[in-house]
Amino acid sequence: MTEVAVDSGKILEAHASSTASKIASKVTKEKGFGETKDFRIALLGNVDSGKSTLCGVLSRGLLDDGRGMARSFVLRHQHELKRGQTSSVAMELLGFSNEKQVIPSCIQNATTHAKAKASHNKEFYEIASTAEHRCTLVDLCGHEKYLKTTIYGLTGMAPNCAMVIVGANHGIQRMTREHLGLCCALRVPFYVVVTKIDMCPENIFKETQMKVKRVLRKA
Repeated sequence: MTEVAVDSGKILEAHASSTASKIASKVTKEKGFGETKDFRIALLGNVDSGKSTLCGVLSRGLLDDGRGMARSFVLRHQHELKRGQTSSVAMELLGFSNEKQVIPSCIQNATTHAKAKASHNKEFYEIASTAEHRCTLVDLCGHEKYLKTTIYGLTGMAPNCAMVIVGANHGIQRMTREHLGLCCALRVPFYVVVTKIDMCPENIFKETQMKVKRVLRKA
């Protein structure tokens, strides 16, 4: 298993695209996908751990503004925007050519949720037609009442691996354990990403790291 700590306050905007590229490249090499040109990563984790925000940051090559801008490009329904929680299966496509992320030209004009939703198909087409390697991020639900939707995403979307998101300030929660159990039961390779470390006290962050390591040893 691999731990990746993501600090949204310290990653420079200019390096956001390269971060996505490094994650995709690392997963491809470590999990033995070789020259796979199209693979899928499922985003799992407890509610409010930052799954949709991370998905938006990686797919757009931009940092979040702290008020939900990044996740607004990923969430598909109005009730999701109001609550800030995913209740469906959302997908974002990443494309890479010559070790650089392909950012569609239409993304620059998609500055609001409505515009992003309208240009979504154009983004997918431009990435799919120009990128040498493609990575689909499957954003799944973190709330307990949407567990069936998450299971559907893990089985129906057939991800090559899963990215289990853990909020540094919340640590390992019940649904985090449930999602880890699903990965083990379905034999889906996974790795752990720790988010929100910029807003978490150092002692709490270290405690979260220790909990993650203990849980992974038992997985």
